[in-house]
Order: sequence, then structure tokens, then C-alpha cells
Amino acid sequence: MNTSDFIKGVERLIDPIEVGTLHFMQSFNNMMPKGLQKKMVEASGKKMPYMGFVVEPYSYFLCYEVADLDKAKQLLPDGFSLIKTHIFADDEPKYYGIIGCFNAHTNGFWGLRVECYLIAQDDKTGLLSWIILDYDTNTITYDPKTQLSDPNASHSIITVDFNGDVHVDVTNNQGRKINFVSNISQGVFKPLDQRLWVEGNLSIGYSRLKNLEGTPPFSLIFNPLEFEKALQISKTHLNLVENNWFPGLFKTVPSELVCFPYAQHFLSDSPGHATEINNQDELIEQIERVDFSKIEVFSTKSFKSVFLLGGLMALTSNAILLFLLFSR
Repeated sequence: MNTSDFIKGVERLIDPIEVGTLHFMQSFNNMMPKGLQKKMVEASGKKMPYMGFVVEPYSYFLCYEVADLDKAKQLLPDGFSLIKTHIFADDEPKYYGIIGCFNAHTNGFWGLRVECYLIAQDDKTGLLSWIILDYDTNTITYDPKTQLSDPNASHSIITVDFNGDVHVDVTNNQGRKINFVSNISQGVFKPLDQRLWVEGNLSIGYSRLKNLEGTPPFSLIFNPLEFEKALQISKTHLNLVENNWFPGLFKTVPSELVCFPYAQHFLSDSPGHATEINNQDELIEQIERVDFSKIEVFSTKSFKSVFLLGGLMALTSNAILLFLLFSR
């Protein structure tokens, strides 16, 4: 499959009306039991195994050396070990924690995310893995523990201006925040470490903080050239106002700053579906097997049905109450 067909295929899986409908219905979704939410989402996943996931231009990554190795090890799920890695192809390997800041549009949400990861190795498969410690977002989200969740960082921003300044100002409901401005106009494209950026996106897991023991790592499907190179940003072009994510876990100044000034297109497993990819060759084979004509666009039909049923039940209850009231 050529690059253009894959990119168009991913974008066409994302229907803005369906995403908007899911956002609108989130307040009603909160009224549903979590078990029912899970069944509905996983049932959709069986019909639509893949979701389009587009990271919009100017995603930005602050790569911090781990300062407290013992604490970091305690945060990893069973079966994973800290591992040193490069960020770019020719830099010094270190134990890294990475904070990624990006806007994205997907089948299920449209908005910004800040995600914090530890870089580890899966002891069973040997795959380098990105382990999600936690995330903040200004839009709805889904994970195997909390199911469908409301935003936890409303009124936050990630954007770029005409001067080439990336602005990130994200504060969650508990006061956790990251606030910085970074000029990327002087950034230089450099080759990335392929094990970190390609292999690592084939094995993404959750830390002990998320209480998701037993949840297997998941893979993304993407063109490896998405991670061939990125802008290396000088630390002199970072004005870090505040970052209080996991105090003491990381050193105070990031070792490397990375920016992708272009959109990146992924297929992500839908909840209840798991794609296992072990290396770049298998990733390329998986891309060739994708048939977008047979992948359904995510639909909110099941959510609408439950919403309609709930509305009818409420109307029926009210009618019965009125009948009893006026029949006395």
C-alpha cells in the first residue's frame, strides 16, 4: 500500500459527526454502568477492529533522564524492566521518562493530550516499550479501567503561532500542570533512534498507577517512515514555566526536545481487539494486509439506541405517574 492510500484511509475512518455525537452524549454515558459501557465499546470493537488515530502537526516531546530509578521501577507493571535508550540515533543512551504533548483527532475523541511515559523493555518479548504513567486531556477519553471518561484538563491549550512558537499550557483538575513555550524555527531534522520510536510503538502498556494489571501491551500500525527523523530543539529555545508531573522522578531539565512538524497517521486497536506485531518487518506486512474498504467507520448507533431506550423509559415512567396522579 502506498503512503497516500494509507494516510487517506486513516483519515476517512474518522467521521467528525460521529465524534461530535459521542462528545455530546458523554454526559448521558456517565449515567450508564461501567460494565455496560465496556460491553458496548468492546462489541463495537469486534465489528470495527481498528480506529483511525491522527496526531496533528507540532507534537512535542520533552525527554527527561530518570532521577529516581527505584521509584521508576516500582511504577512499571510486572514483566517490564527499565532500559537505557537513545532519543536520536547518535546521542547518549539514558533511562528516560518522556512527556508527550499533542493534539489529535480519532474515531472516539478530538482534542489535546499530555501523556507521560517510562521507557522499558518487555521481559517476555524483548520489545522496547512505552509505559503510560498517566495522561491529561481536554476531551473525552477511554481506557480499560475508567471506560469512557470526561475531560480532566478543560480550558487547556496546545498550539503553534506564526513565529514558530509552540505553546503548551495544560492544567488538570487536581492542579497538575505543564506550561512552556518553545520556538521550533531553528530546529534541525535529525535521524531518530528506530528502536525507541518504531519498535516502542509496537508495545505500549500501562503502569501500576493505572491499576490495569493483566492488560496486555497494544500495537499501533503505521508507516515506519513516520519516525525516520524529527526536529531536535535546542534547550535554549525552551521557556519552561512550570512542570510538576511526578516531582523527583525525573531530572529538572530535559535532556532532549523533539518536535514532529507534520501529522502522523496510525491505526489503533479498538477496545477488545489486539494486534500483535513484533518487529518492523511484521509492521510492514500488517500495513500491506490492511483493506480499508472492509473497515467500518466507528458508529455511535449503539449509544444512540441506549439513549433512546432510556428516554422512552423515562417518558413511560412519567406518563404512569401522571396517570396515577390525575386518576385519583
